[in-house]
Amino acid sequence: MQTAFRWYGHSDRVPLTWIRQMTPRPLVVTHLHHVPPGEVWPVEDLRRLRAELADNDLSLGPVESVFWTDAMKLGRSDRDLHLENYIQTLANLRAVFPEPDELIVTYNLMPLDWGRTALAQLHPNGTRGLAYDHQAMSQIDLSHGLFLPGWSRRYSLTEFSSLQHAYADQRVDGIWENIRYALNALVPAAAKYDVRLAAHPNDPPWPYLGLPALLCNEQDIRRLLALYPHRSNALCFCTGSYGAEPANNISGMIREFSEAIAWMHIRAVKTTGEKSFHEADHADPTANVDLLTVMRTLVDIGWDGIFRSDHGLDLLHESDSGTNGYPAIDRYVANKMLWAYERALQCGV
Repeated sequence: MQTAFRWYGHSDRVPLTWIRQMTPRPLVVTHLHHVPPGEVWPVEDLRRLRAELADNDLSLGPVESVFWTDAMKLGRSDRDLHLENYIQTLANLRAVFPEPDELIVTYNLMPLDWGRTALAQLHPNGTRGLAYDHQAMSQIDLSHGLFLPGWSRRYSLTEFSSLQHAYADQRVDGIWENIRYALNALVPAAAKYDVRLAAHPNDPPWPYLGLPALLCNEQDIRRLLALYPHRSNALCFCTGSYGAEPANNISGMIREFSEAIAWMHIRAVKTTGEKSFHEADHADPTANVDLLTVMRTLVDIGWDGIFRSDHGLDLLHESDSGTNGYPAIDRYVANKMLWAYERALQCGV
């Protein structure tokens, strides 16, 4: 298996020079942050990214993410333009990064992005991390619109109300039909360019703020994969997103969908109540997901892909002032721990 590390571009408090120091040296997971969803990623910008990675002896890993737009998810009139632009982005990525046998491009089906009610919840040992409480989320005052730092944009009250009504009008089955339409356009193009489209699950794995959740459990995964059965219709399997729902059998899901898992996000969460959880230490054996068991499952089934530790805790006096939930130290330590787990398991320890 190969490690990877999320980099948020020049706004990231973790520069590429730090990632270069890591052992094993990870692939860099990133995207063009300045290009709005629905627009084409320019070749010139991708070449600059390639040159910057090369200057630091680093290589591109899975792309995270080429976002699906609301037009694509809701079947609006401009979805075909956005699909055409998406396909051109895949072509441009492949033209600039031809080396991997398969290039992984991540996306998600969430109307927003990952949702949390606390960005720096204090733990008893002094560390801080992301947390979610469903009751607190349901009590958010939307009278002045919505802005949460984990999300990429601010919504006015009118904009957010319109978004809620648009998804409600479609209903879940209607949204799945729009997903089918998008996959029918994208998967053949992805196959042409040797790209695996990797769907990230809903985070948290249930509806909130009146918006639907589409990829939360094994039934949802089966539904997604059945829409267009092909290697290029794949998964970004996140143990934390699925693991926040205690009913999900993470090891069983990994075994069932192993052929469809393009790459892994590996993290631990701990349930604190009904639909409430916080990010846990990656080595915490009392977390919802035991990451040693996850690595043992991957080794047992012979999975040999790319993984990255996901999210993390602020620890050792680290101040995560750049990207909420993505401190440098804990993610690097977790990558090394997971890598060591794999090496030990491969040796039969």
